[in-house]
This record gives sequence, structure tokens and C-alpha cells, in this order.
Amino acid sequence: MTDATVETGLARYHATFQFDRSGHWLVELDEIPQVHSFGRTLGKAREYLVDALALWLDQPADKVAGLVEFRTPTLPADIRYSVALARAARELAEAETRVAVELNQKAAAELVNEARLSMRDAADLLGLSHQRVQQLVAAHDPSRPRTADPVGEAAEGIAKAMRQYLPGGSKQDLGVVFGIVAAAGVLAWAQSSEGSRALRG
Repeated sequence: MTDATVETGLARYHATFQFDRSGHWLVELDEIPQVHSFGRTLGKAREYLVDALALWLDQPADKVAGLVEFRTPTLPADIRYSVALARAARELAEAETRVAVELNQKAAAELVNEARLSMRDAADLLGLSHQRVQQLVAAHDPSRPRTADPVGEAAEGIAKAMRQYLPGGSKQDLGVVFGIVAAAGVLAWAQSSEGSRALRG
């Protein structure tokens, strides 16, 4: 058996998908080609393959389900790129969201606790509802370790996503990504002492 590791007395297996002209997904184990199945959806093909492996090993299906690693289905290059772009965009959005939440928490807490503004006044300055500001202030814990540089962390995540998902991407698609990187740079400037002074007027 190749490329397998022992886990709970059983081996770990790898499954490969292939789309058939009949409209079914064919799937088989790399290590045991005799164990194969098919389904009209990837989910059904996975389910049926696990059942087939359970019969082969004479083990309960729930015991072998976690032993199979399903490889990404083979797709045309343009579709693979679209999927990669979508995944990269999601990572970028998640990084941006993490930065926004942390910075909004910090700003809301400082406005209410240090500048002594009311929740409504802080909400007005942040462009949020006073209910949201109340949530942010309540969630802010100054004793809890915070990300030292949330924008830098996000930029690192952006660079990783670009390397991982967008090798040789089109100029248009990469232009969108670099636009987000530029936005992260603006956030970094806003956090800097020079930016803070400028924003405070």
C-alpha cells in the first residue's frame, strides 16, 4: 500500500474523482483500485465510496469515513482558476473582516472609555448603530492579548493568498487583489502616528 499512514489500526486512503460522460462522478481509492463507486454528485460519490470501503475492510462505515482523503476533482484549467480566485477572494475578505472588527472594537472602546463619549456619539463618529457600538465596547477586553499588528497580519494573509491561489493570474484579476492590498496600506497609514495625527486634524 502506498502513501498511507496507520491510524487507529487502519490505514489512511486517498480517493480520486473523475467525471464521466454519463453525468456521474467516478471515484476510486488510489491504494485499492478495486474499491470504487460513483454518484451523480460529489457528496453521493463520497458516501458510496465509504460504504464500499467499509464492506472491503469489514468495518462499520462510521469508523472508516475519516480514513479517506478525497482529492480535488480534475477540472478544466479555466474553471480551476475561477475556483482558486474565489477562494483567494474569500481569504482576503476574512482577513479584512478580522482587521475591521479589531479596529472597530479598539476605536469604540477608546471613544467611550477614554474620550467619555456617549454610545450614540461614538456611533455617530464610527458610522455605526449605537447598538453595535455597545456590542463592540462590551466585547473589548484590554487585558486580553491582541494582535500586535492586525493590518500587517492581514497583508501577510493577502500575500499568502496571492501566492497560493493566483500564480500567473490575469492582470485584471490581480488588479483587484492589489487594490485590496492598497486598501490595507491605507489602514496601516491610519494606524500610524502620522496618520492618527492627520485624522484627528
